[in-house]
Amino acid sequence: MKIIFAAAAALALTACASANPSSNKYSYAASDTAFTGWARFSNGEFQLYGDEDQVLQPFSRPCVSGAASRDEMAQAMGDLRGQKVRITGRTVAWTEAVNGRIEHARSDIRNDCGGPFVILADDIRPAN
Repeated sequence: MKIIFAAAAALALTACASANPSSNKYSYAASDTAFTGWARFSNGEFQLYGDEDQVLQPFSRPCVSGAASRDEMAQAMGDLRGQKVRITGRTVAWTEAVNGRIEHARSDIRNDCGGPFVILADDIRPAN
């Protein structure tokens, strides 16, 4: 009975993993200054995803964390949640974090995506 349950659980996990494959149309690099993708806002930062499907899935990866000024973040959270956005700014290596965060314009980035760099955004707007 335990073997059947374990096999069924493994099969279910495999089905979940393959049911929502991400094509990750966009790849982000630390040298980029403009980023286009779908944004999720939480914990005072944004997570930027390459695919629209990813923003709908909790704990989806890969993504890039970042933040804009507190005012810009408040506006974006109200207007752009789950939408395709264009973000301009610069990146900083996560190794520069102090006490598990990087501060940018009174916003804290905790790097919920766990990537090697984060985005310090100057502007967040709808993508055309």
